[in-house]
Amino acid sequence: MASRNCLMRLKTFQLITTSFNPPNGIAFSRGFCASPPVFQTKWLQAVSHAEKVVGNPTFLNLESVTSHEISNMAVYLKNLIKTGHPLTSTVKELLNPKAKNDLTRGLLVLLVSKAGKHKANEDILPNQRKLAEITEQIHTAHIIHTGIINLATPNENLEMGNKMAILCGDFIQSRSSIQLAELKNIKIIELFGQAIADFSAVEFINEDTYCALDLWTQKTKMRYGTLLSNACQSTLILGGNMDLLESAKNFGLEIAFAWQANIDLQSYKSTTKKAEHNLAKLFPGTPFEEILLIFEAVRDKHINASLKILAKFPQNDACLALCDIAKALKY
Repeated sequence: MASRNCLMRLKTFQLITTSFNPPNGIAFSRGFCASPPVFQTKWLQAVSHAEKVVGNPTFLNLESVTSHEISNMAVYLKNLIKTGHPLTSTVKELLNPKAKNDLTRGLLVLLVSKAGKHKANEDILPNQRKLAEITEQIHTAHIIHTGIINLATPNENLEMGNKMAILCGDFIQSRSSIQLAELKNIKIIELFGQAIADFSAVEFINEDTYCALDLWTQKTKMRYGTLLSNACQSTLILGGNMDLLESAKNFGLEIAFAWQANIDLQSYKSTTKKAEHNLAKLFPGTPFEEILLIFEAVRDKHINASLKILAKFPQNDACLALCDIAKALKY
């Protein structure tokens, strides 16, 4: 259960989020479940506008990987459909690139790339676009790897599903690693290596050493925050925008927290099995409405922090698009 110190911190979060005023000039896995109509409208508008700002990018999905290996995997994936293995639903989402309710990490990286430009006519560099795709590939590999399930008893079909999750994830990750090496930048390779290491290490952290909210924060950072934070840094390294590296790092982390908090909120609201949801498990015995208030405060705290960081960037179209995305998460 949440400790007294944790509850005190949650009250502090609520005070922070209600008293924060965005700076002058600031007008910002995976899908969101059963989102309110207002959120869907604001979100779709923000993402659609952002895509136009950076040139309507497309990123890797399994359908676009035309290789002999993926073709062979597809045969096995068809055999998994009736087994109930979570890999099948993961692949179904990845094969649907038209799902506009899912913001890609690659799009955020491209926006940060353009937001860091000091001249309005500066375009995103080819290597920065490649980095955005690499970011999306690594996240995709991570999502597939998380489809592996622990089996209490032997099950041939589910064991095959686990093997396929490992194989698919490893293939995409190795593909991205080759592209990462082609950038020929040791610092960027180190940053992405840290993100991949965090993906693995998060499964082995000692949960007993954290209070409820700290546990969520640490897991979210390791699963999603490190990759986005380090990718935002890396794209500015490629662009030579060294004065904004720390801001890019902090923005990537804050928006990852805000994004995941909103995903958790929306899924918690929509599920019919609330007692089995991760948020309910974090705060056992806590009423539904109180958990919602807790995570609305967490989400808003990180949204406000990301907006404050964006005030340090040149106020161009990309920066304003990031602000719109951040603010859309509040609905």
